Amino acid sequence: MKKLSTVMMMALIGGMAFASSLSIPWFVDNAPDSQGANWPPTQGIRTYIYLHNNTTSDIVCSIAYYSAEGVFVGPNDDPETPYDDTTFVIPALSTVAFAPVAALGATGGESSVADAIPNRPLPDGKKNGAAVITWAGGPNDIQGMLATASSQLSYAHLLPPGN
Repeated sequence: MKKLSTVMMMALIGGMAFASSLSIPWFVDNAPDSQGANWPPTQGIRTYIYLHNNTTSDIVCSIAYYSAEGVFVGPNDDPETPYDDTTFVIPALSTVAFAPVAALGATGGESSVADAIPNRPLPDGKKNGAAVITWAGGPNDIQGMLATASSQLSYAHLLPPGN
C-alpha cells in the first residue's frame, strides 16, 4: 500500500511520461531513387509515411524496422535500445513525410527533418517490411498516414492511434 501511495504522489507532483508507439504494418518502397518524388512513380512502388505532431512541443521519436518475417533489421543492431542513432524530431504542430527505404533528399521531396529519419537497412536486400515509431508522450500526440503508389495503383490510409 505504501508503494502505491508513493507512485500516486509522484504522478500527482511530477507527472509521469509514458511511451507510445505507432505501427506501420507493411510497406514496399522499391521505386528507383531516380524516380525522386514522381507520384505515381513510373517504375516500382513508392511509399511515403506521414507523421503529424499534434502538440505545441517538439517530439523526439525513434524508429525500428522489421522484415516481412518480423525480424528486427535496424537501423541499429539492438531492438532493446531503439534510441541509439535512430532518433529524429517532429517539430511542434508539423508534419513530416519520408520514404522508408529511398534516400530522396530535398530534390526528391523530403525535407531536412525527413533527412534525419533513418532509412530501413537492407541486410536481407528487401525494400519492404514494417516499422514502429516510438516516443515519450500520449498515444494521440502523433498521428500518421501511409501512402503507396505504382504506375498501376495508388492508395492511402490513416494509421490507427498509437498505444
